Amino acid sequence: MIAGWVLMLVSLAYVAMLFGIAYFGDSRPLYPTRPALRPVVYSLALAVYCSSWTFYGAVGSAAQSSLSFLPIYLGPILLFVFGSGLLQRLIRVAKANNITSIADFIGSRFGKSHALGALVTIIAVTAAIPYIALQFKAVALSVGILSGGQSLREHVPLLNDSALYVAIMLALFAILFGTRRIDATEHHHGLMLAIAAESVMKLVAFVAVGLYALNMPTADTPGRIGIFAEIARDGLPSGFFAQTLLAFTAMFCLPRQFQVGVVECEDPADVPKSRFLFPVYLAIICVLVLPIVDAGREAAAGAGISPDALLLWLPLSHADNGLAILAYVGGFSAATGMVIVASVALATMISNDLVMPALLRVRALKLDQRNDVSAIVLRIRRVAIVMLALMAFAYYRAISQSQGLAAIGLLAFAAVAQFAPAIIAGLYWRGASRRGILSGLVIGFALWIYTLLLPSMATAAWVDATWVDHGLFGQAWLRPRALFNLSGWDPITHGTFWSLLANIGACVFVSLRFRPSVEERLRAASFLDAGPDRGSAAAGEWRGRVSIADLRVITGRILGEQNAGNAFQEYATSVGSTLDESAAADRAMLQYTERLLAAAIGSASARRMLTTALRGTGLDFSEAVALLDEASQELRFNRELLSTTLENISQGISVVDAEMRMVSWNRRYLEMFDYPDGLVYVGRPIADLIRYNAERGECGPGEVDEHVIKRLRHMRAGTAHVFQRERADGSVLEMRGQQLPGGGFVTTFTDVSDYKKVELALINANETLEQRVTQRTVELTEALDAQEQAKLEAQSANLSKSRFLAAASHDLLQPLNAARLFTSALRHQPNLDAESAQLAERIDTAFRVAEDLLESLLESSRLDAGKYLPEISEIAIADLIEPLVQQFSLLARRRGLDFRVIPSRAVIRSDPHLLRRILQNFCTNALRYTRTGRVVLGVRHEGDDVRIELWDTGLGIAHEQLQQIFDEFHRVDGASPWGEQGLGLGLSICERIARILGHPLRVRSWPDHGSCFAIQVPRVRMRNRDEFTPPRSTALAGELRALHVLCLDNEPSILEGMSSLLTRWGLSCDLAANREEALQALLRRKPDLILVDLHLGSGPDGIEVLGELLRHCDPAPRAALITADASPELKQRAKSIGLTVLLKPVRPAALRALLSAYSRRSRTSLAHPSVNTAADIGMEAAPARID
Repeated sequence: MIAGWVLMLVSLAYVAMLFGIAYFGDSRPLYPTRPALRPVVYSLALAVYCSSWTFYGAVGSAAQSSLSFLPIYLGPILLFVFGSGLLQRLIRVAKANNITSIADFIGSRFGKSHALGALVTIIAVTAAIPYIALQFKAVALSVGILSGGQSLREHVPLLNDSALYVAIMLALFAILFGTRRIDATEHHHGLMLAIAAESVMKLVAFVAVGLYALNMPTADTPGRIGIFAEIARDGLPSGFFAQTLLAFTAMFCLPRQFQVGVVECEDPADVPKSRFLFPVYLAIICVLVLPIVDAGREAAAGAGISPDALLLWLPLSHADNGLAILAYVGGFSAATGMVIVASVALATMISNDLVMPALLRVRALKLDQRNDVSAIVLRIRRVAIVMLALMAFAYYRAISQSQGLAAIGLLAFAAVAQFAPAIIAGLYWRGASRRGILSGLVIGFALWIYTLLLPSMATAAWVDATWVDHGLFGQAWLRPRALFNLSGWDPITHGTFWSLLANIGACVFVSLRFRPSVEERLRAASFLDAGPDRGSAAAGEWRGRVSIADLRVITGRILGEQNAGNAFQEYATSVGSTLDESAAADRAMLQYTERLLAAAIGSASARRMLTTALRGTGLDFSEAVALLDEASQELRFNRELLSTTLENISQGISVVDAEMRMVSWNRRYLEMFDYPDGLVYVGRPIADLIRYNAERGECGPGEVDEHVIKRLRHMRAGTAHVFQRERADGSVLEMRGQQLPGGGFVTTFTDVSDYKKVELALINANETLEQRVTQRTVELTEALDAQEQAKLEAQSANLSKSRFLAAASHDLLQPLNAARLFTSALRHQPNLDAESAQLAERIDTAFRVAEDLLESLLESSRLDAGKYLPEISEIAIADLIEPLVQQFSLLARRRGLDFRVIPSRAVIRSDPHLLRRILQNFCTNALRYTRTGRVVLGVRHEGDDVRIELWDTGLGIAHEQLQQIFDEFHRVDGASPWGEQGLGLGLSICERIARILGHPLRVRSWPDHGSCFAIQVPRVRMRNRDEFTPPRSTALAGELRALHVLCLDNEPSILEGMSSLLTRWGLSCDLAANREEALQALLRRKPDLILVDLHLGSGPDGIEVLGELLRHCDPAPRAALITADASPELKQRAKSIGLTVLLKPVRPAALRALLSAYSRRSRTSLAHPSVNTAADIGMEAAPARID
């Protein structure tokens, strides 16, 4: 335990330190001129919010209900993070109007009402007395705990009560540093510096105890539930949201917070910087509350310690007296800071809004005739501080000692929350009236007394508690804690709900019923339009009968001669001239004098004193009032004059002054632009109305800010203008603007819609033919543009389709290649029975159909993508037809058809590949739809052209379908006798290729007898007979010499299928899946032919690997490239090195034809040997699928 005299000595030393800091701050201001330091001091001074309630009471609340402490911190954090704009606006308005207190703010905003200021002061004092008493209780509690006394003792001798001496010390401190000067708006730099130092002390002490609690070992007591487990179990406490709301409003409604946050603020720009500092301060304390509670409850187990004292008991129970004293100093600083600032703020309110107005009404005192009343004002404030301390001490002695700190604090918060509707309405609602605010405060305060204060007094046994339980007059619905039978809420939430609801409801209802007077509306301008002073331009126009000397004498009576002289000298310096004492005071001088007096004794009292003094100059009371209102008389006169002359004019009229603010308008102007109620008022910047119209499209296209800047520039320059504007509803306004002689601008608005309609009708009637032609031309151009756009969109969609079909078909060709190889090998299997041979034939047919379908899709996609560029050259028809013979003769033989070719010596000019593709489709269709008979391919000469014709004895085509067979996806009636079914793309592809080549197609058909398809090609010349080599017999396609083939492909299934097929044909082969295996096989045995796939994985492609393989062979064997890529680029690449290309899926017949061709050329090369290098790999393209 710690001796009581030690604690009092520590308290005295701490207060003495505060005296030193405050004296230093007054004599040598440390922070006002340092922009970097000022926001820090301001943020720390705001922490006066953290009184002993938040220091001790937060821990006590958390000990009883884990999260019940949180709303007190959460409310201010929400205000500074999300609502700092409210505080900034409040500070700007207060500085512009020399506001000295919250009572002065509300009274001045609503007509400088004495009644409002007095009512606010009474509410504030009523709420502050319990709050100050809370601080005394916290100090007494801490002294009792640390000294070993009985902390919850109901009756302590007066002279032994430590709270008495604390009250005396704090009252003395507040008097010395809070009432040294009479100007209440002058900043108390020393006091603010001392409060900031106290905030640092509170934080250091709380953090020290918090860290101490975090480092305390936790005992595993059976049945013990940790604080965090309680949070998870209990959730949010009752009244959480109501308490958060109260804490939110307390930051600008508590008199001490208004004093520190608004009156003492040096610069509104400090508020944004405090948005981070002050919430961080609160968050640090908030985070450490729960660890202190957890460790404190364990330390106080069985000791019967009040929950509010856990913070002190924690170090004391572990004999850490040094930390206990530090915690005591932190709690003491929390209490002293709140008491000092609250006392100064309340003393100013009592002096300016209660006592001085009452004394000025007592004519017997003749205060208006005294030379100096500054001493009286200061004496009133000092007495008020002493009386506040005594009343709070008496309340502390009278209340129940078992009542928690949090309960007392919330009671005060709920009382001052009644100011919130008045403050917010005063800042934002132009329609709020003095009667409405007065009604709301009276009703809200009365309900606060009934639902919260009186039940609290009943709990302390001050009044009979029967009515609390049974209701007033025995009416249950009048129970103060279940008003109108609304039960289930905690008392604070219940009382706050009803008091604020009644307050806001009365304020809104009465304000709407009794609109604010003209005087109130004019007074509201400086509060609602927080900006530069208005009306200064006209300030010097009036000259009255009051001399500057008279005003100086009046001011000296309140401020003192020296202060008044300094103030008038500052005014002379600001206007840049010397004041003539005998000269008449202008309006600006009168207004400046009023502001000086308002800073000392409040706005309402200053107004009364000045108007009373002016009566001696011959002015009556109403005239003096008009002089002190900021240009309100001129505005009122102008409005009445203009309203009588302009109200019935059909034109809309608006008048602005030289500062571009509205001074007059008529009803027609409001109707034309449909302005909402309250938007247009005297003094409203015209820029706001221009912006409003521009945002609704009234100013035409373009940026809103550009419209505002342009129109303000014209009006300030006085540029006369006449122009017309067509509005969104079709009406047309004509605007005429003219500068006023004395500055300002008048604009008239005339609805010329009817005139414009007549004008438009005349223009339409006299419209010339050229204009009509121009219009039609524009319409036609637009239609053509739309058609072209639709065409481009269709082409784009077609290209997308083609790319999809190409990609899908390409991926499906790979497995088909392997399947065709396997089925071909199966069909060549020796000793195959008839049923298996038929089954293999059907499988091969199915694969061939699938192959044809995919091939058609690929071909169609290539054509759609425009990838075919014809390469025209001379080619002999015999060379063109020979691959077709090799490709289709075997198929025709298996089906029992006679496939004949008529030889020709003609040489034609065309693209061999594309022309062969057309003939392939002709042959495919002929073999697909011919059941018996023959197919004949021949040439007819027709002038300088030849016509290549294909005749069949198939099903034939009906005459009505001959024009449709070249359409995409069109198939003729009748099924294929061989079970093959196409997509209907083959002939469409032929027609499109023929169109690319410029070769006409012809078709003739006889149903049930056959058809003839022909294409006409330009003839170049005829071959000599010694050049002509007749087509080889189809039987040669089956004759193969024993060749050794090297197959290189990265697909195992394709290698296996190729091996099976080649083996069935009597050929030997080596298989390789990559370059290394191929090289090893080549070195083991040189192949006669190399078949290599183009795509071999992620490494080099087939052409590069083939070149590397051939460098190891001399002479180089023949080679062919197998690929599914039919791009022109690849064909050109292969052609440049003479490489044969086989397209996947490889048709066995085409592969066998290629092998037969190589076999024949091999036999020829034995008689005529030559060297074959990698540069001239392969021969000409042999079979049909060889490109």
